Amino acid sequence: MRWFATFGVFLSHVNILLPLPHTRGLFSLGESGVSLFFILSGFVLAWNWTAADTAKAFYGRRFARVWPLLFVAVAIPTLFAATSEGGPAVSHLLLISFSAVVLIQAWVPGWILLGASPVTWSLSCEAFFYGVFPGAMRRLHDAKARSLVLLVCLSVAVLWAVRISLWFAYPPTRHVTSLDGYGPAVFLIYSPISRIPQFLIGMAVAIAVRRGWRAVSVRTAFLALLVPLVTLWLLRGQTFRSAVLFDGVDTAVTPFFALLIAALARRDLEGGRSFLRARSMVRLGQWSYAFYLFQFTVLLPVAVAANPGKDVADFFTDPVAPSTDYIGYALLALAITLAVSAFFYRFLEHPLERRIRHRLSPSPARASGNGDAPAQRPPVSGNTARQRRFDA
Repeated sequence: MRWFATFGVFLSHVNILLPLPHTRGLFSLGESGVSLFFILSGFVLAWNWTAADTAKAFYGRRFARVWPLLFVAVAIPTLFAATSEGGPAVSHLLLISFSAVVLIQAWVPGWILLGASPVTWSLSCEAFFYGVFPGAMRRLHDAKARSLVLLVCLSVAVLWAVRISLWFAYPPTRHVTSLDGYGPAVFLIYSPISRIPQFLIGMAVAIAVRRGWRAVSVRTAFLALLVPLVTLWLLRGQTFRSAVLFDGVDTAVTPFFALLIAALARRDLEGGRSFLRARSMVRLGQWSYAFYLFQFTVLLPVAVAANPGKDVADFFTDPVAPSTDYIGYALLALAITLAVSAFFYRFLEHPLERRIRHRLSPSPARASGNGDAPAQRPPVSGNTARQRRFDA
């Protein structure tokens, strides 16, 4: 599922940098891929949690999983931007890049969407999630079903309350020519505080599935997800859908993503057939973290090559017109990003993660590099032999 999340983000950036005819309303839905990441993160961590897990082991695994590749993904575009002619002030750029590396970028409104690698804001949110996870999990793992349902409903309500309040405070407009004056809105959309409800929803759903909750079928969950997606596509001409800052797609699809994750997990546990277990899908999922971190770094120079004289800010404040001429550029960016992702996963991300995990905890389960140890889950009727461990 990670591959679909990161590919959606890629399409949303194609929508801005290399827009194609008749795809704006569709590709813009891809920005919800980040929300899918956050829900998946909460789900996977809660699924793999055990009461015996120590904070040191947990944070060590999170560091091994996230930080080495993040450092490289920030360093490379920072180096290019700092040495480019007419680039931003080096001291300011280095400061923002440093905030990304130490995982605090999303706490500073003026830096969230700036820097050499804008997508790194989400890693600051992940770091905050990791910080609150052990304490939250110890409180939630024995919570009653009613409390879990209340948590999900409250989280969805908070997401909508924030979004609607922003629509009143900052009436949607066709284009945002500058982020000046939008600082509070940017913070309430991209900060860890505003995104933690999605993480908590993922945790609550994982706990319910661990207890044997049978969600709807995968087909039903998928059809349910199509309801908000199709509705938002039909509303693509509305002003609140015209700029990422105002788009309500993340809020609208969050509960439906959670339902789909639960349905897929239950099918996996019961041994149902799934193309997501195909070798190619597993491989794309393994590359997805690198793909997410490098896709904007690749897309931007390709887009500049297609639009000489454009700066990164120009694509947002002075959108280029959709053109079929960009199809080849978009495919080229996709191919390069896939190649870069495969390279970094094979030679940097995976080897370093395994090495760091082994040093922190040399037991076979931790040193394997394939994810966190499985939680002690209740048996699943019908096919207990097919209980699976999800890679964190």
